Amino acid sequence: MPEFWTTAGRRGRRIMALMAVGSIATAVCAGCSLLPSEQVSLGTTAIQLPPSPPPPTVAVAQGNVALSAQIAGQVQSTKVQNLYFNNGGRVTQLNVQNGQSVKNGAILASLDTGDLSYQIDDANLGIQRDQLTIQQDNQQAAAQPPTDQNQANQLALQQNQDQLALQQDQTNLAALQKQLQQDEIVAPFAGVVNDVAISSGDQVQAYEVVMDISDPTSQAFTAQLDQTTASELNIGDQFALTMTAEKGQAFTGTITSVTIPTPDEIAAAEQSGNPNGIPQPQCTLAVTGFSGQPPLGATFTAVITVQSATNVLYLPTDAVHQFNGGAYVDVYANGVINEVPVTIGLQGDTDTQIATGLTAGQQVVEP
Repeated sequence: MPEFWTTAGRRGRRIMALMAVGSIATAVCAGCSLLPSEQVSLGTTAIQLPPSPPPPTVAVAQGNVALSAQIAGQVQSTKVQNLYFNNGGRVTQLNVQNGQSVKNGAILASLDTGDLSYQIDDANLGIQRDQLTIQQDNQQAAAQPPTDQNQANQLALQQNQDQLALQQDQTNLAALQKQLQQDEIVAPFAGVVNDVAISSGDQVQAYEVVMDISDPTSQAFTAQLDQTTASELNIGDQFALTMTAEKGQAFTGTITSVTIPTPDEIAAAEQSGNPNGIPQPQCTLAVTGFSGQPPLGATFTAVITVQSATNVLYLPTDAVHQFNGGAYVDVYANGVINEVPVTIGLQGDTDTQIATGLTAGQQVVEP
């Protein structure tokens, strides 16, 4: 076959092969497009969001609501007294120590009084001299009675002068003895001395409590109170008590006395200038179930039921909202929260009484 035809044949075959490849590429790209495709409809079904979780709620309950007060105190003698000097100065004599028993009138401690004791001795001697002079004048008048009115007047004048001198010396002695008493601490009754806070040589201030004395023959559970707590307590209120020395063992009992000083008593004590004489509110407790005699000074805490309401509706206090003199709660029912006005009663330690507005079992939103 001629070469021309051979070359032409090869070219023809090459052109035909190229045309076939182009046809295939066209067919493949027929399914592709550089233009955006049309959106496919997904129908009209709405997207369902999950339901919101219900809020935390608490049910309206029925039962008891209590308001209590917590106090702390000590086992003390029913007859106890703080002791102090009426003057300031340096302690020169201390005759007692903690826990020592003393007799009524015993000198427990004294301050440096300088030459006061010598002044007292001199005043006593002056009184004795005055008494002796009066006795001698009386004896002389009996032995040599006045013979005229002038002598009688002279005798009467001398006797009056002797009496005035005696009275002056007696008054001076009383003042010195009073001063000495202010520089001494004397036991006001027989008892046991405790809380001695001084030593010989210490400098003390007037009315500074340096010890106390108590009668050990009678003792009671006693608590000092603030004015607010004292006004809330009543005789007969019940309590639960724990003593530090009894390893947390609980006891019960009732209030036996509540003492609240009057404004006049407080004012009178303040005017006296003695800060230790100002009366404080206090109460005594009768404890049941305690065997034996509790030790003096033992500490305790007591929770006293001040008010209570039985068989009432109540909610936790934080679920009750108060605003502008009223109260309301958020009631939750059927997925809806509604504000409901209520009337509240006793507000206890943790719960509040619901007097009107709700029924037992209703669910109330709790913060």
